[in-house]
Amino acid sequence: MKFKAEVQSNRGLTKENLVFLAQKLFNSSSNNMEDYNSMAISWSQFNRENLPGWNYTFWQWFDGVMDVLRKHHKPHWNDGAILGFVNKQQAHDLLINKPDGTFLLRFSDSEIGGITIAWKFDSPDRNLWNLKPFTTKDFSIRSLADRLGDLNYLNYVFPDRPKDEVFSKYYTPVLGKAVDGYVKPQIKQVVPEFASASSDSSGAGATFMDQAPSPAVCSQSHYNVYPQK
Repeated sequence: MKFKAEVQSNRGLTKENLVFLAQKLFNSSSNNMEDYNSMAISWSQFNRENLPGWNYTFWQWFDGVMDVLRKHHKPHWNDGAILGFVNKQQAHDLLINKPDGTFLLRFSDSEIGGITIAWKFDSPDRNLWNLKPFTTKDFSIRSLADRLGDLNYLNYVFPDRPKDEVFSKYYTPVLGKAVDGYVKPQIKQVVPEFASASSDSSGAGATFMDQAPSPAVCSQSHYNVYPQK
């Protein structure tokens, strides 16, 4: 109820979402909702004591999730495009058997109010990748939809929805004409650590993501992404 009121959305929390929150709150690995029904939580545990291994309380983390959804991602949450309440291992299990380019959006553990992209892409190094989380500050500069649209190697929203089918209606139109005598610059999301090893005339300074229509041909090492643990 609190979640729906704060986010101002009709899409509330599922049973799976509540289990995820209980696991986080109680530092538990049980997937059985009934295991939590008789458990109590003190106010100190809820919003005074930091969660084990983190420098924030449960409420600070949960409030950050609601805040970023309300300010920036409510349409995407309503569309079911943000899975959100999954951890790294769960993301791995969901994506591991999916085609390359399948991705999901999950709430970051390391950044309050952060959203990270986890995607499937087989390479010699690993087969699941996690992009460094985006925060409210990032989304104030460029929207989530536009950032996803910039990344050509992301093809399907988990489980199998074409990315453009889900997000294209939220892309910012590119202005082709000058306004008041000025040409408006365009911000574009790139990950320069994926830069092509060659610097020929076809792509000097361009990133691998800009050039490749599909990640299937990538053989370079990947950086600025969280390795799967």
